[in-house]
Amino acid sequence: MKQNLNRWVMLTAHVLINFVLGGVYAFSFFKTPLIAQYHWDPAVLSLAFSINMGIIPLPMIWGGALIDRGHGKLAIVLGGVLFSIGFILSGFVKTLPLLLLTYGLIAGIGSGLAFTGNLNNAIKFFPDKRGLASGCVLAGVGVGTLLCTALAQFFLTKMNISQSLFWLGMVYLVVIFVVQFFIRSAPAKDSKQLVASKMDQNWRGMLKDRRFWLMFWIMAFGVFSGMVISSSSAQIGMGAYGLTAGAVVVSGVSIANSVGRLIWGTVSDWLGEYHALALVYALMALFMALLLLGKGNTSLFYVCALGIGFCYAGVLAVFPSITSANFGLRNQGLNYAFIYFGFAIGAVVAPYVTAAFFKYTHSFAIIFIIAMGLLVLEVLAIYLLKAWAKEALQRIEQKGVKKL
Repeated sequence: MKQNLNRWVMLTAHVLINFVLGGVYAFSFFKTPLIAQYHWDPAVLSLAFSINMGIIPLPMIWGGALIDRGHGKLAIVLGGVLFSIGFILSGFVKTLPLLLLTYGLIAGIGSGLAFTGNLNNAIKFFPDKRGLASGCVLAGVGVGTLLCTALAQFFLTKMNISQSLFWLGMVYLVVIFVVQFFIRSAPAKDSKQLVASKMDQNWRGMLKDRRFWLMFWIMAFGVFSGMVISSSSAQIGMGAYGLTAGAVVVSGVSIANSVGRLIWGTVSDWLGEYHALALVYALMALFMALLLLGKGNTSLFYVCALGIGFCYAGVLAVFPSITSANFGLRNQGLNYAFIYFGFAIGAVVAPYVTAAFFKYTHSFAIIFIIAMGLLVLEVLAIYLLKAWAKEALQRIEQKGVKKL
């Protein structure tokens, strides 16, 4: 791709955008002061985060279409502004339904639009280092969660939670305004400036391809397995492994996840997307097995929880590369948006299934066994996907037809 700007400066700008978007994952920190101030039902309050997560794939489709038409910067800026406004308006609400609207719906739409714009716009500038680019951008989300939590803690020493949410939103808005000057839109899919691939396929063709559905469930089950720990690490540790408090392990898993996104993206460039993803799933299965064998061992739990958090990051870091490897870069924005629905299913289902099994069995063993079984099956599915991709390429070459 010919260009007159430094793509590494742009990559840094994309990472800074994700520092902002990572703020939504600090919701567990916001819950306690919100309940103290407004006496809202904790279960209903959690819906704000669930709505935010659940809505993300829908604006990703809109954002993906903008990216593929050469309007990636518009998707990033518009999404970032909506995300910031969601926080700002949350600072004014006095009722829970309004918080579901502001933090849940408005910030969620902004998050999905900006996230897909940010990730896939960056990848299109790095056809030779797709894993590294996606890993760097995704690592920004985890770091952003830690930065947002620290900033929120500072604000809470000066003001109440509502005012803190307002000023967090204002900070986000300023960051978006400054950083957008260092971002350019990747060329449109029909501009002939993107690296062409024999595997190029639009979303209509992709949805008819068996590889899409296999990728969809590989992502869904991988996210499900990773979220078992990521969503409930404190409860699991305190309930079965002797932890007296969950804050340290929650922070540790978050940091491991951030580091993992960067490292696994780089590993996928070196080892290859399929081998890297298979290794991610195999290691998560191993850590699940160790958790089953080491019940009550606090030290082992820390190792396994951080290990799963580190490996879970690889699911998100490697999948953008696998998507472009199977369906090309030209339609990456919209194609990945559809793949991402698998993430939504895994992320929404895992916390509830984990809690339900514990409620009725008073043990996390069964959910570990289920997750471990799914991970082993998915390792086999990954190599099946690789074989199908090879067959697809051979068919295209034999027909002498490039799919657009």
